[in-house]
Amino acid sequence: MAETRKPEPCDDERLAQLFRRAAKWLVRGHRHHDSGRHAQGHILSILGESESMSQRELLEMLHVRSASLSELLIKLEKSGAIIRRRSEKDRRNFLLQLTEQGRIELAEHSQRRRQGAKHLFSVLTDVERESLATLLTRLVDAWETEEKRREDKREAWGQQFKAWIRRKVRQKMEK
Repeated sequence: MAETRKPEPCDDERLAQLFRRAAKWLVRGHRHHDSGRHAQGHILSILGESESMSQRELLEMLHVRSASLSELLIKLEKSGAIIRRRSEKDRRNFLLQLTEQGRIELAEHSQRRRQGAKHLFSVLTDVERESLATLLTRLVDAWETEEKRREDKREAWGQQFKAWIRRKVRQKMEK
């Protein structure tokens, strides 16, 4: 178990710095246990939650370049983890589906992630884990609520702007 050092006085900037450092280690820890297949595992996880998904939907969900996603999908297809087939509704798009091999790889990926998480948090007691989970849940809930409020405000502003434009167009047409 790592030696615990006395924490420095903690202000908001210090907390943010610790979060950035912790996030770096979380990413490194998961990538280490993912054997360098983090992105492929992420795609398998998403596809594992649905019967099939269009490549376009996956692209929008991941917010990556089309070429990057295509490269990953080619690797997954070559390994036998997924099947890509043209959509009957829109021949320009592909539907993606996990194969039995893909389900096996997904299970292995999930196991590696669990092992990685267990390793990352092994220095904490059960009580400390619960405290951390409580604090993180509180922060994330507050941040998500704030983001939802911002989105609602942007949407309301957009609706008001569209209504204003419609009024202006109507006024011009009435002249």
